Amino acid sequence: MTFTFDVADEWKSRIPEVVHEDGTARVQVVTRDTNQRYYETIEALEKHTGNGVVLNTSMNRRGEPMVCSPTDALNMFYGSDLQYLIMEDVLVVKPDADKAGKVGEKPVVSES
Repeated sequence: MTFTFDVADEWKSRIPEVVHEDGTARVQVVTRDTNQRYYETIEALEKHTGNGVVLNTSMNRRGEPMVCSPTDALNMFYGSDLQYLIMEDVLVVKPDADKAGKVGEKPVVSES
């Protein structure tokens, strides 16, 4: 992830979280052959949101060490603005993640 690429203008507003201030992004490509499970997760995300893009970054808040355990991940997640957290086969969803009311009032944890 040491190379950056210019992001096309039509994508900058679709994926602002991954675009650097200079209009570039560090792009990684996932294919079905290289990682079928992750590829299918990204496909499902695209069907749900219209964007088959995942922000891949270290998990930590500014000034804090990187997450090193599931407990660290949950503590960081509930202290952040993130709405979803996936750890292996577990999806954690904050109560207000879906404004349309499809998600219940309590955090939803599901295993696949």
